[in-house]
Amino acid sequence: MKYIYILFLIFSVAINSQTLTFGDNIEDEKIIKISEIKKLYNSSEIFNTSFKAKVNDVCQMKGCWMKLDIGNDNEVMVNFKDYGFFVPTDIKGKEVIVSGEAFTRKIQIEELKHYARDRGDSESIINAIDKPKEILSLTADGVILFD
Repeated sequence: MKYIYILFLIFSVAINSQTLTFGDNIEDEKIIKISEIKKLYNSSEIFNTSFKAKVNDVCQMKGCWMKLDIGNDNEVMVNFKDYGFFVPTDIKGKEVIVSGEAFTRKIQIEELKHYARDRGDSESIINAIDKPKEILSLTADGVILFD
């Protein structure tokens, strides 16, 4: 009976720690600490990286982008390579590992308004967007979602 209980515990832990993978596989040894991400954005124009972070926001239309918290009120805007995959729309607050090409870019007003519509923002918030914004960006070729 004791062994059945132990097997049950192992099975329940395995079920509760499920992950979902989207796009390409991510190699564990290439995942860097989140504390290094901002430094890399400051020191490199374009670089490949993999890191784990919490999802702050996600496209509510079809999961075609997400924003990740990298600490100190900084976010990384993630799009998916060639729109080859999307993530679920209900993952705000969950942890993900992303892998891909990172860079800084300027988003023009119309694109910012498009993202605001995708989030479901009100027309007054959308109309208040009146200048471009420079952001930290990543084109992901793989995502692991921790459910």
